[in-house]
Amino acid sequence: MNKILSISVALALVLLTACDEKSMDERFEKVEISVARNVLIEDFTGQRCVNCPTAADELARLQETYGEDHVVVVAIHSGPFGHRSTMTSPRLSLCTEAGDDYYSHWGVMAQPSAQVNRSGSLLESTSEYATAIAAELQKATPLTLSLTPNYDAESRKLTVSLHASSTESRAGRYQVWLTESGIVDAQSMPDGSRKTDYVHNHVFRTSLTSDLYGDDFSVNVGEAWDEDVSTTLDPAWKPENMSIVAFVYTDAGVEQVVTAKF
Repeated sequence: MNKILSISVALALVLLTACDEKSMDERFEKVEISVARNVLIEDFTGQRCVNCPTAADELARLQETYGEDHVVVVAIHSGPFGHRSTMTSPRLSLCTEAGDDYYSHWGVMAQPSAQVNRSGSLLESTSEYATAIAAELQKATPLTLSLTPNYDAESRKLTVSLHASSTESRAGRYQVWLTESGIVDAQSMPDGSRKTDYVHNHVFRTSLTSDLYGDDFSVNVGEAWDEDVSTTLDPAWKPENMSIVAFVYTDAGVEQVVTAKF
């Protein structure tokens, strides 16, 4: 999409300034993209999956392109290539029971696989990520969603206050997740090697809603929706590396997703 926009801008400027003696740098202008809907990427991954680092790199590239607030990645360690505490290995256990439940519920058949805003089929090829994300970013949403974290370091208790409003009545479910980045641990690599100091980012840690698949959500036009959820952080988690991911979804997919550090 960026390439198409750049070509269009370049052609227009060439036509307008064909007689001007300007440098190439002066003939290009940055095109700002206005994003109405953020995109949630559920990246089903595992430490024993040799192709998963390639998917992580592609998602990192797309986050750099559009911004981490607009492309929200959650790495769900799960499935047959995930590492668990029951396995004899120096690897950390990044899998969770919830992650395995999501893996089964969404019918994941291969890793890596990515779910983009829950609006289509699971993507098993990293070459499909960019197109799917760009398409979702172009969609409008009537829903405005925000979150405010309140973290007490002494008790390690986190409370998240959610607020939503909408220009159209909406009913569905909302979910609140915690992720952690900067986790240094082993990872199988595409060349068959094992990298012991691989940095794992956006790792799914837990869900804060009472139901694993979210609690009921509804908002009417002209009204506000507010809700608080809370949890106590596991002693092994590093709050300075953690983020909150909150989203609302319906049968049609994710209406809006927001993220914030605490």
